[in-house]
Amino acid sequence: MKRIYRLLVFCAVLSFQGLVAAQTELNKVYADESHCLTGPEIKSDSDNSISCYCRDALVDMRYVYRTYVVTGKDNNLAGVVLALQTHAQQMCGGNYNVWVVSEEQWRWNGPEVVRIYPSDEEIEKLKPNAKGFRTVRYRVQLLHRDTKGEVIRVDNFVSWYLDGPRNTRLHQ
Repeated sequence: MKRIYRLLVFCAVLSFQGLVAAQTELNKVYADESHCLTGPEIKSDSDNSISCYCRDALVDMRYVYRTYVVTGKDNNLAGVVLALQTHAQQMCGGNYNVWVVSEEQWRWNGPEVVRIYPSDEEIEKLKPNAKGFRTVRYRVQLLHRDTKGEVIRVDNFVSWYLDGPRNTRLHQ
């Protein structure tokens, strides 16, 4: 009886560690905005395919598909994958091939995004609106690279975020 109990505890610990490892990996993906555009930086529908919204929807779909459906752990999630596919298509745009994420070696290939913010001193000089928020403009560079890692194109534009009372930045 002790052996069965130990085996059950061991299996539970391994399952929990696998869940924590997967969650940690997904958290790293979602937190990294260095290769995707955030809300205020999306200027038109053509930017949807390199947005963090697109990337996150693709990663969600890939995770469920590769973790549960491909492995056979839970074939009942095929409908969930289809719903996630529809969501990813909406986030990425109608012309984006969302099924490319099902390939084993798929990786997000958005451009490198460099954000250049003004200094805190410059932000303090901006006049707040009636609610105490400042509109802070910052520069964005998109570095498009070839397969060798060489920069082949650079796009530059200006975006903004609201800097609130007590220096609470809403969009970074």
